[in-house]
Amino acid sequence: MTHHEAEDKKVVLKIFKHKIRVKSVKIDGLRRVKEDVIVPHLKPMLKANNLTALVGLINTTNENLDTLDAFDKIDFSIDHLGRNSDNVNEVSLRISLCEARRHKLGMNVSSDKGLNDGNFNMFYTARNLFGRLESLRVNYVRGTKISDGCSVVFDKPYFSKNKSSFKMGVSKENMLNRTANYMTSDVKSSAVYQMDLFGGKSELTAEALWQQIHGGNVAMKIREEFGHHLKCALRHKYVRDTRDDTLVATTGSRHSIETELAGFMGDVNHLKIDLESQFNAKLLLGYSGALSLRAGLIHELSENRRTWITDKFFCGGPGSVRGFYEDGVGRPLGGTMHWGAGLSLSRNLPFSPHIWGLGKFMKIHHFVNAGNLGNNKNDLMVDPRLSVGTGIIMKIVNVRMEINYAVPLRYKPSDVVNHGLQFGIGINFM
Repeated sequence: MTHHEAEDKKVVLKIFKHKIRVKSVKIDGLRRVKEDVIVPHLKPMLKANNLTALVGLINTTNENLDTLDAFDKIDFSIDHLGRNSDNVNEVSLRISLCEARRHKLGMNVSSDKGLNDGNFNMFYTARNLFGRLESLRVNYVRGTKISDGCSVVFDKPYFSKNKSSFKMGVSKENMLNRTANYMTSDVKSSAVYQMDLFGGKSELTAEALWQQIHGGNVAMKIREEFGHHLKCALRHKYVRDTRDDTLVATTGSRHSIETELAGFMGDVNHLKIDLESQFNAKLLLGYSGALSLRAGLIHELSENRRTWITDKFFCGGPGSVRGFYEDGVGRPLGGTMHWGAGLSLSRNLPFSPHIWGLGKFMKIHHFVNAGNLGNNKNDLMVDPRLSVGTGIIMKIVNVRMEINYAVPLRYKPSDVVNHGLQFGIGINFM
């Protein structure tokens, strides 16, 4: 660095440390979005007392406005107004916004959890209906083999400290359960209130479901449940996630508890609780460890009304107890109680990140999985399933993919075992 470059750098650093006062913030480009939607995001910038702090607050504000998904373009500019009587530089901020299109029509093709079923999705979204980021989304899905349905969802965000929102929706869906070979036809209406609470996310749902169970060649126990069923339920879910990565974590933890009370109307009356925890920590030699625990319970509240197969717990599969096919433990009837545990050791592959980029998104892991399900406490302790294995983890876009070689060590003759290579794709793994 030359002498002149060093002097210029000192001048720049000195300018960034000068005291300033943000006198005004001007907004250009608002058409349909109301000012009270974005003003709370702009207020922190008024407290900046030097240029360094102001630039940091501008970056934070830009990220917050971007998460609103209301603007295609966000530009900031700073105008110097001169010095005031206290010899403090006064500046004015100008924010230029370009609102996103209100109407969006699109389509895409996807696959469903590796079940060899292609889905055609068509959707229409109307955004910012009344000026405060309300949206209406209409979605149609057609599967080649196992599913089809449509839904309409209205979303109303509330701009408060707890970042809450309210959703109302109706949907109709036909789904084939591949593991038990029965069909469900669902018509559902729901109202959902979401908010941030105690460092996590809380979701309260009121739901009415009219369901028909039908199908072809199935077990007699399932055939006894064929027909129309009505469930009215109140459900609460709380999730607190402090992991450094939601797909391939090395530190932090995730805890969730979901409680459902059904029985206000219809032929379903139960209390259902589902718990899940995951703990992650860095270990020696570049390894990180993950301990996952799961448990669930369904308690029937009436002898005259029961819990149908679509509400019961199932176990097994690449995201649960590896070494078994999807819902392969206790197939096909499921259970009203379950537990699962998994211990995993993972580390980056011994590739440089610069070699085809493999070191950035691939890891090797070794795992031990255990679990069981049943209809009473004794069932949970008798013949727990156990499997071990090793495999490759790939983080691609927003999903996690696994290719594992799994060896089931304990299983029952009625279980559907997958000894050998197993492929999994999803978000939540044990």
